[in-house]
Amino acid sequence: MDYSITTLRIAGYRDELVPNTFFHQNGDAEHLGILFPGIGYTCQMPLLYYQTKLFLSLGLDVLWVEYAYNRRPDFQSLPNSERKNWVYADVRGSCKAGLEQRAYSNVTLSGKSLGTLVLGHLLISETALSHAQAIWLTPLLKDEKLRTEIRKARQRSLLVIGTKDAHYDAASLEELKNLPHMATVVLEGADHSLEVEDNVSNSIRLMDQVIQEIKRFVEPNGH
Repeated sequence: MDYSITTLRIAGYRDELVPNTFFHQNGDAEHLGILFPGIGYTCQMPLLYYQTKLFLSLGLDVLWVEYAYNRRPDFQSLPNSERKNWVYADVRGSCKAGLEQRAYSNVTLSGKSLGTLVLGHLLISETALSHAQAIWLTPLLKDEKLRTEIRKARQRSLLVIGTKDAHYDAASLEELKNLPHMATVVLEGADHSLEVEDNVSNSIRLMDQVIQEIKRFVEPNGH
């Protein structure tokens, strides 16, 4: 893999700079991956780290949007409506900056936990992302607004969740898995980190399974 790592200048909420890391292929790249982590599950953690390695090996440019709202007391003190405005301003600015790097023919958005709320907003509100594809990692299925956005979004999607995730909801999942644009992967015994508690070997096995599913999804002619 031959790529460079830099930081983009991304203006977000109140024109503050959004923390980020941009992995730029030194050769041509026609595909951009943008990763939106969880509130505490960062891009350096296994699921998103290995997804990044996969994307880079497939020739994608990759943008990590590294918001850290859990470490911002000023964010935590705001009412919920204004926190949403903050997050949405940050992620819209991030998408705009990422898309400006090249004339990409393909875009894949990947969200983990809080990042799935971001995907729901972006996919139905940003016309520049109408032909993107989406990876929903441990989505907050008990959130009715998110379920509505997933149904409304028509972008090709892959949804991955574990049965031991506190946000797992069998009835909601059954509804979403029948959407024509949706592929689903349900991991028996996996928690919100897509790991198996107190079982390292099974956790590693599941991580490999998830990365292979993402690979099939992202590669040309994937499922």
